[in-house]
Amino acid sequence: MAWLRVDDGLPVHPRIVHAWQNYWPAIGLWPMGLAWSARTDGEVSTDFVHGLIPAARQRDRTTGALVDAGLWVPNGNGGWHIHDWADYNPTRAETEQRRRADRERKRAGIR
Repeated sequence: MAWLRVDDGLPVHPRIVHAWQNYWPAIGLWPMGLAWSARTDGEVSTDFVHGLIPAARQRDRTTGALVDAGLWVPNGNGGWHIHDWADYNPTRAETEQRRRADRERKRAGIR
């Protein structure tokens, strides 16, 4: 399991406030996208979003609010990239390396 970092200033961050005021349900999709993108280095696929929000109009409004607020950036493949993902979260490769090191350390009996 990978952990995500969320700043305690989240409720007053201008981008979050903008998305909330534009279409508050978008703030429900935002952490879901964060959790998903821990597997994909900040990328959120259209398939993932379609699975959560099957209705096209609601889906477009929700993702549009995140893009308009600058929280998500279209990636050119129909999906999105989480803004500043790698500035605040480890890459998938870093997470896998940490997991390997933890397993080896535990096998060796080192705390």
